[in-house]
Amino acid sequence: MENQLQICGPACLLRPVRVPSKLLLGPGPSNVSERVLRSMTSPMLGHLHPEFLKIMDDVKEGLKYLFQTEAQNVFCISGTGHAGMDSVMMNILEERDVILIAKNGIWGDRAADMAQRQGAVVRIIEKKPGEAFTPEEIEESLQKFRPKAFFIVHVESSTGVLQPLQEIGSICR
Repeated sequence: MENQLQICGPACLLRPVRVPSKLLLGPGPSNVSERVLRSMTSPMLGHLHPEFLKIMDDVKEGLKYLFQTEAQNVFCISGTGHAGMDSVMMNILEERDVILIAKNGIWGDRAADMAQRQGAVVRIIEKKPGEAFTPEEIEESLQKFRPKAFFIVHVESSTGVLQPLQEIGSICR
């Protein structure tokens, strides 16, 4: 006697998914323009097609312009902000490297977690959510901990804090 379980497919799978139009005002996902939506109907390219590689080269040139750098190693990461942060941590930190993390919201927490999983020695300077670090606080901490790397979020989206990166960048150099 053969027992076979017969489960009918749910009716919800037989209906098309209806996505209502929403105004998205968070850090992501965000609304896209009609032009972008139309471009998404273009034919697909594989990631190894010459045309795709040319597009990526053009994007890298645009990023070099955006960040005002002549560095050859400019990378495009297809993924979330978390994927980008994890890629950076995996590629710049080795076990026992010291990293200084300026924490004033969830992104500092996440960076610390990623660095710890990498085996780095994590040093944290902390502000209450909603408060920015002063360049003087950053400079003092860099001198105290002498880290291989320093992590700070430009715009802490969980609190809306904007850090003065130009001044901080000058200190780091």
